[in-house]
Amino acid sequence: MSTCRLIKLCLATTMLASVPAISNAADAVRGPVYRAPPPIPFYNWSGFYGGAHLGVGWSDGDGSGSTGFLGGGQVGYNYQINQWVLGLEADIAGTTIKDSASATVVGPGAILTARADASLDWVSTLAPRFGYAVDRWLVYGKVGGAWAHASATASAGINGMGFGSVSVDQTVSGWVLGIGAEYALRDNWTAKIEYNMMDFGSGGPFADDKFHVLKAGINYRFGGAGPGGLF
Repeated sequence: MSTCRLIKLCLATTMLASVPAISNAADAVRGPVYRAPPPIPFYNWSGFYGGAHLGVGWSDGDGSGSTGFLGGGQVGYNYQINQWVLGLEADIAGTTIKDSASATVVGPGAILTARADASLDWVSTLAPRFGYAVDRWLVYGKVGGAWAHASATASAGINGMGFGSVSVDQTVSGWVLGIGAEYALRDNWTAKIEYNMMDFGSGGPFADDKFHVLKAGINYRFGGAGPGGLF
């Protein structure tokens, strides 16, 4: 073999051997291949849910409104279309709201007394909800029907001796207007805060008054996430 051919063969062998090294060096210069992060999933509000709430309630009217605590539960269903959330919710709560009035009339040789005690036993609503979702936040309003049950006892006496009492109870209906905000925690749990104003008209347990509720609650959504859910 001639010297010239031997030199060419050595050069070709050297070049072939150097290709992997050159390729590795180029990869080292370029660094790792960039991959775009996966899109951030959004919370899916669709589905059935149930939960519980606690709050306070008060009536306004003539300035001598009653105030107390309330607690109960709610169930509902949401359906999400893009960022709009439509739903229906029913709730019921027992209350500690009470009121009383008494009167004393002093006459010749007699003292006449009278007393009345009333309590709001429970309130309930059934209303469609209309909301707008921004990821894990849902801001909504609702309007629908409201019901309340009140009971009262009146008694009278003369000179410290009772001579009669009467008890009545009544369930009335009206309407509710509410606004609220709900936040998705983790898994299927959400927390909310809500304000309701109820009107039972002149025949209600709060005649010519409005009844107000401010409550906080927690919900659990049943079932899977569906497309786009965070679980």
